[in-house]
Amino acid sequence: MANRPDYTKNFTHTNITDTGSMYSILQYTERKDLSLVEVAGYTANAFRIIIDRERVNVAGYSAFEWPMHHQEQFANLGVATRYEGGPTEIPPTPEELERALTMIQWSLDRGVPLLAWDLFVAEFGMIYGYDDEARTLRCRDITKDGDLPYEKLGRGQVHELYVMAVTEVRHVDKRTMLRGALRLAVRHAREQGYKREDSNYRNGLAGYDAWIEAFGNGNVEVFGNSLHGVYVYDQRQFAAEFLKRVAAELQGETAEERTLKSLAEQAAVRYDNVTDRLGEFVVRFPFPKGGDPNDPEQAAAAIRHLTEARAEEEKGVELLEEMLRLLDESAVK
Repeated sequence: MANRPDYTKNFTHTNITDTGSMYSILQYTERKDLSLVEVAGYTANAFRIIIDRERVNVAGYSAFEWPMHHQEQFANLGVATRYEGGPTEIPPTPEELERALTMIQWSLDRGVPLLAWDLFVAEFGMIYGYDDEARTLRCRDITKDGDLPYEKLGRGQVHELYVMAVTEVRHVDKRTMLRGALRLAVRHAREQGYKREDSNYRNGLAGYDAWIEAFGNGNVEVFGNSLHGVYVYDQRQFAAEFLKRVAAELQGETAEERTLKSLAEQAAVRYDNVTDRLGEFVVRFPFPKGGDPNDPEQAAAAIRHLTEARAEEEKGVELLEEMLRLLDESAVK
C-alpha cells in the first residue's frame, strides 16, 4: 500500500512494550532461539486489541490483568514465572516492595532480567541490574536506560507495582506452541474478560466495534487514538509475518500439514489486509499529534477503515479457528 508506514523495521523492533521486554528477557534463557516475530506470535500478543468504547482512552493498551495473561503467554513458550503486584492502582506497601526487591535480586543473581511496569513511564520495561549499596535498580524502557531508586519502584507515574521473574524454562516444540497461541488468539478475539464486565474496554473483534462506536459518538481522545493506531498496526504486521513463517516451516508431507499450511497462508493474507486498512488509518491519524479524529469527515473515514479492518480480521480469526480445530483433533488421536 502506498504511504504505508513501516513501524516494525524489518521485524527487529516492536512498539509493543511487553512483547519487546519479554523478547529481551528471553535472550538470557534457553529460549533465546525464538525470534521477535515468534515471541509476538506464540504469546498471541500479535493478535491483541483492547479499546475503550467511550473515547479510545490511552490506557486501553494495558487494560488487562497483567500477571494472569503474561503468565499464560510465558507458559506457552515453556517459561514458568512468578510475580509481585499487578494493575492495582495502589502504591506498594513497604512489605510488598521488599518482597519485590528480594525477587529482583534473586533473578538478577541468576543472570536473568525481569519484566516490570512503570519504571520511567507508564509502559512495560525491563530491570537488568541492581546496586544494593546505592539502593538503585538498572532499568530500561522506551524512554530511558538508567538507574531507578529502590523506593521509586511501584511509585512512578501511576503508582502501582508489577514485576515478573522467570523461574524455570523447559523446551516446548513449535507445534505445541502454535496450538497454545491459537487458543489464546481465538479466545481474545471472541470472548471478553480483560477487565470487569461493566467496564468500557472491549477486546478482540469487539475492540473494533468499540473503536467505531467512539468515532460515532464524536468523543475520541486524540493521543489515545493515534497511539492505539500505531500499536494495533504494529501488532497486525507481526501477526501476518508470523503466519507466513508458520506456513513456510510446514513441509506439507502429510495431508494434515498441507491443510494447516494452506490455512496459515490464507490467514496471513487476511492479516496483511488488516494491516493495509490500519496503515491507512495511521496515515490519517499520525502519532503523536493525532490529526482531527472528531472532525465528521475524518471520523467517517476512520469508521470505514476500521470496519474494513474488522471484516478482514474476522475472516482471519475464522481461519485461526480452523487451524486450532485441526491441531486439537490431531492431539487426541
